Amino acid sequence: MSQPTTRLPHQTDDIFLTDGGTETWLMYKRGFELPEFSAFHLLNDERSAQALREYYTAFARVAVKLGTPFIFDSLTYRASRDWGVLLGYSTEGLAEMNHKCFELYRECAAAAGLAPEDTLISGCIGPKGDAYQTNQDLTVESAETYHGEQIETFKAAGADIVTALTLNTTNEAIGIARAAAKAGIPSVIAFTIEKDRRLRSGETLKQAIETVDAGTENAPAYYMINCSHPVDFGPALATEPWANRIRGLRANASSLDHGTLCQLGHLEEGNPDELASQYVDLRAAHPKMNVFGGCCGTDYVHVEKIGRALLAAA
Repeated sequence: MSQPTTRLPHQTDDIFLTDGGTETWLMYKRGFELPEFSAFHLLNDERSAQALREYYTAFARVAVKLGTPFIFDSLTYRASRDWGVLLGYSTEGLAEMNHKCFELYRECAAAAGLAPEDTLISGCIGPKGDAYQTNQDLTVESAETYHGEQIETFKAAGADIVTALTLNTTNEAIGIARAAAKAGIPSVIAFTIEKDRRLRSGETLKQAIETVDAGTENAPAYYMINCSHPVDFGPALATEPWANRIRGLRANASSLDHGTLCQLGHLEEGNPDELASQYVDLRAAHPKMNVFGGCCGTDYVHVEKIGRALLAAA
């Protein structure tokens, strides 16, 4: 008997859940150090690896409880070449860590009883440079070459999809989408919005999505917004065709700006119930949205409240 086919979010209107602010949870709730804001190296130590199993299994159990598919977004945000060099990893060592991450999620899905057809593994890509700098010197071609290396590793590891988080320039987004298309893996592009409701590069969300679609023949499966708060990105959305390309949200728990959040020295968890209510309002206005998780300051508590509120509203 053949295995059930895994659905992808852009192929259905069903609600999908994904994880929260992994790095902030690790730093502030478990006390782990994350050099270069990197978490994948924690799999090399059994104590920290066990904490990661606890974290991701908790999310998977929320999905089982609520009856939704779950997207494991890999720990590999910093597992690309330039960041790997800073962290002391060879090309082979990075590839091994990418594979280790995927093995972790399969273990967590099994432990939680998450059905194979409800288990999606996304290879997570972070920016080549600092997510809160413009990185304008990165061309489409150099981004495609650079990120293509990690995408090929994801393909070999069995990724269902690749998701690029906290992007703030269209050149990098186009390069990633082209590299994923070349590898034959669906891509998701997640932009970060600043307090002025634009990307750090100055483009509006509309301009960014239309530019990437034009430069890739609509290659991304869909778009997301992450590492921003609904009070900031909500007003940037519109009831226009381009906004239907946005299918996912991973909001920060707090509405504080990125610079302030980075300097607080403690976790800002916000109000999970209020955040869940804001997600419900956003989906009501934009019913194509069906992928929901969190970013800085959120964890499985927030995601469960978000999931319950969305399902109740549906």
